[in-house]
Amino acid sequence: MNKPLELAVQKFITDHKKDLVQLIIDISTIPSPTGSEQKKAEWILEKLNSWEAEGAYIDEAGNVIYPYHLEKSDTFPLYNAHIDTVFNNVTTIEPKIDGHTLYAPSCGDNSSSVAGLLFLIRMLHTLKINLPTGILFAFNVGEEGLGNLKGSRYLVHTWKEHLSEMIAVDGSCNQFVNLAVGSRRYTISITAEGGHSWEKFGNSNAIAAASSIICQLYMQQVPTVPKTTYNVGTICGGSTVNSIAEQVEFTVDLRSESKDELERIDKHLTTILQKADTEKIQIKQTLIGERPCSQGITQSEIYDRIAAIRENNHQPMKFHAASTDANIPLSMGIPAISFGICEGSRAHSIYESIDLDTLEAGMNQLAAFLLFHM
Repeated sequence: MNKPLELAVQKFITDHKKDLVQLIIDISTIPSPTGSEQKKAEWILEKLNSWEAEGAYIDEAGNVIYPYHLEKSDTFPLYNAHIDTVFNNVTTIEPKIDGHTLYAPSCGDNSSSVAGLLFLIRMLHTLKINLPTGILFAFNVGEEGLGNLKGSRYLVHTWKEHLSEMIAVDGSCNQFVNLAVGSRRYTISITAEGGHSWEKFGNSNAIAAASSIICQLYMQQVPTVPKTTYNVGTICGGSTVNSIAEQVEFTVDLRSESKDELERIDKHLTTILQKADTEKIQIKQTLIGERPCSQGITQSEIYDRIAAIRENNHQPMKFHAASTDANIPLSMGIPAISFGICEGSRAHSIYESIDLDTLEAGMNQLAAFLLFHM
């Protein structure tokens, strides 16, 4: 970025920091659990329209789209931030500021990133920056939990012929995701004979069967490199203490940085289930979520770009693997990266917070990334 533009950007960010903080507060107060993002999407679209963001709309998946001068080129980058949160049972959110810390569920994941992307759009408009290429801005749904990257999938599959790269604004401003952690999630349903615990003692018990399956899964050794994990997250079933359980259901999360290792642990689970499935024990395995691993993207100009920005600011640079909206383009051979605009703590909890003192540096970094070649 040339020096006059850099100084203008830095001044805009400094002068309007209070506006950025207010955006984060406003966005945080709108509940938007995965699958119920419409109210927040409408708020974002209204905000864009108030800034005369011509052509902004909500697509069929529920994503808010702002095609910014796409007529300039046939290929362009996608900058997106997910608008859904993990808070299904939080209906009233009252952000609080204590010193340099803002507290609110979702303030970091991902309200700050949504605000940062909106702030970036406002800056482009206000400073009348003439970019050499268009940009597809998106505020997408379905990133968290069982959203299964719904919004990102729709975006990438709809625009894939034109996407040069994706920047998922999400997470910390000091952590950079360039590898996709793939996952498969299942509901395992078990049906057994059941009966009275005294009179029908010896009948098959769904809880006992589930316990055996889970123990066998947890005996499996998995590699630390590439990192591979498994988890049983929920379990429910049975009826009373003196009844042999007829039914039980539990959920399993399998993850890996490697497609091959994910296949391996997945096959291991399937083998355990097949062996446990008998005349007296019936087992049903249902896929409830799947996220792809990276495929063929290990080097890209976007990784060199962020490394150069960090080096210029005398900051350490480290890439790592995670599960983000970037999984979809990375699995399709499209360069992608994920990073946020601030530092925070206790994400995915009602005690979530962000450090307001990190916002300026984080916004300057995102702007420098976008305007690097100007």
